[in-house]
Formats: sequence, structure tokens, C-alpha cells
Amino acid sequence: MIKKIVVVGLGLMGGSLAAACRKRFPKARIIGVTRNRAALALAKKKKWIHEGTNDVARGASGADVVVLCTPVGTYLPVLKKIDRVCGKNALVMDVGSVKASVAAEVNRAKWKNLSFVGCHPMVGSHERGIQAADPSLYDQGLILLVKDARTCLCSLKRAREFWGRFSCRIAEMSPGRHDQLIGQISHLPHAIAVCLVDAVAAPSLSFASSGFRDTTRIAASDSSIWQPIFKANRKVLLTSLRQFEKSLAQFRKKLQAKDPTALIRFLDRARKKREAL
Repeated sequence: MIKKIVVVGLGLMGGSLAAACRKRFPKARIIGVTRNRAALALAKKKKWIHEGTNDVARGASGADVVVLCTPVGTYLPVLKKIDRVCGKNALVMDVGSVKASVAAEVNRAKWKNLSFVGCHPMVGSHERGIQAADPSLYDQGLILLVKDARTCLCSLKRAREFWGRFSCRIAEMSPGRHDQLIGQISHLPHAIAVCLVDAVAAPSLSFASSGFRDTTRIAASDSSIWQPIFKANRKVLLTSLRQFEKSLAQFRKKLQAKDPTALIRFLDRARKKREAL
């Protein structure tokens, strides 16, 4: 039985997870860790956590489960602190959208107590901060678990059981496969949305309506979160961008042609793929 769950980082993802854990694990003690005093105060006020602290070691002491909800690239020093104080074979997970670089970093270290399993709940929002937290954010979301030769199968099973409290939609894959897929369906669209906003002249933006707003919504996301993601998955993203540039070149060629048939086929093919989602 899980007695103590620690959520490190109380932004949108961490705040939502802490709130959800209060419901899904009613017998567990939920601890929030963040340097943001306002976030701690709000989480306590809403009774999403039993206790809050800005000290990772203090919060993770004796923990059964720890979930990192901080930006990619911040994990290693935090993991070292957790490993010194957490319970034996404590399950430590993350919710980040890059896995290969994280797995390589984690596998290079020797851990005394913790057992790490990379996780990626495919949920979220362009909104930021604990003010945007939603206790139902993870409900029936797709949860991706990553495994490689170093992954403890017992810990992987525990991770599956943990996320099974929130959703029955759970898939497993290698870190590399994860980054290839997410690079195309998440990182590439984000990069394109950013470039689309950048490409439009400021005077035109005042006339933007729902179509443009829906298309570029994710461009409003926090750069402190996305810059490390782009950097960590740079190779995959660059490959995806080249593929997108080829598709864009095809569109331009068909648009320039006098015969509209080719452009209609191109549009219809994209429509059918989108309708199949």
C-alpha cells in the first residue's frame, strides 16, 4: 500500500496530480515540493496536499512514490537528493515529454534506494501555474510508460498500477520510440504554432478569430518548459521539421499550378487523415 506520495513541482501538471492523488489515494499522505510559496499556500488551502515544503530532501523522506513535475533537464540533482532519503525501492517517475536523454542520464547513475520509471501522461494545457490546475486533468488520458534494458520490471508494474488509478489507457515503449512519436505529434506542432504566430504581421493579429486562435493555442505555452524540451529532442525535431518543409513545398507547388485537381487531392488526403483521429 502506498503511504506517502511526493509531487515535486506544483505547476499545472504537479498541482493537478497532487489534487488527483488526494482523491485516488485517500489513505496516502500527499506532499508537495516547490519553491513557490504562493503555490504551496494554494495547494494547502484547496486541500490538494497534506503538507508542503521547498526542501526536496525533507519532502521525499521515507516516500513510497515520487513524481517529478519539473522541466526536463532539472531531474538529476533532484534525483540525487531523493535517493538519499526516500524509502527502499521507492518508485520515482516523471511526467516529461522527452525520454531518451532522461533515460541515458538516469542509467549512468547508481541509485541506492530509488527505482526510476519514465512516464508521460498525454494531458496538459497551454495555461501555466497551479492556478490552472484541474483535479480531473489526468482522467482517462493516455499514459505512456517507457522501458529499456535497465528498467526494473517490478517498478514498471507498480508504475502501471499507479497510473491505472487515473486511466485505463496505458501504453509502453522504448525511450527512443517515445521521442520519435512525440517529436512528430507534439514537439513539431508546437514549433509550427510558434513560427505561425511569428510569421503573421502584428496588425493582422488584431483580426484573428477562432480558427487562428485554435491553431496557435499551444504557442502561448511557457518557454521555460518548452526550450529544454526542444533542446533535449533536437535531433528528432529537426528531422520532423525537414519532413514538414517537404510537405509545405508540395503544397506551394500545387498552389502555384494552374490545375486545381492536385491541390484538391492534397487537401482531401489531409482531411481524411484528420477525420480518422
